[in-house]
Amino acid sequence: MENLTALEIQKQTFSRAIKGYNTDEVRAYLHIVAEEIERLVRENDRYARENAVLREDLEDHSNRERILKDTLLSAQKVAEDLTSNARREAELIVKDAELLSERLVGQAMQRVSDLERAIQDLKLERRGARNKLQSTLDTIQQMVLLDAEQEATELPITSMFRQRES
Repeated sequence: MENLTALEIQKQTFSRAIKGYNTDEVRAYLHIVAEEIERLVRENDRYARENAVLREDLEDHSNRERILKDTLLSAQKVAEDLTSNARREAELIVKDAELLSERLVGQAMQRVSDLERAIQDLKLERRGARNKLQSTLDTIQQMVLLDAEQEATELPITSMFRQRES
């Protein structure tokens, strides 16, 4: 028997036998069975429709879940990429700052070295100027002493006239 329906159960006939079942009772029972099968078929149809709706909902939810997972993974990858890029950029900034500081320190050291050389040169010039000035002062002092000696030994002009007259 394939897919027995309520109508087939109700229309089913049986041959009569001598000591058989009461046909009215059989008919009444078949009628009850047919109604129950009809109710079960309707219920089964309703469950099948509900099942189809629920499967559709499940598929929608599964698709949404997959989309959310993909979105979450995408967002996580973007966040990781941003973090990685920010870290690399920070490292480059630090490296550039270190190179700049090294260059500035080098320039400052060179400037200090140049200034120290200039100070040494100025000290040498000052020493030379001081020695020259001392030498000039010594020469002037000697000239002053010589002039004082000469003045002390000189006779007045009038004495020169007197010597000529005599």
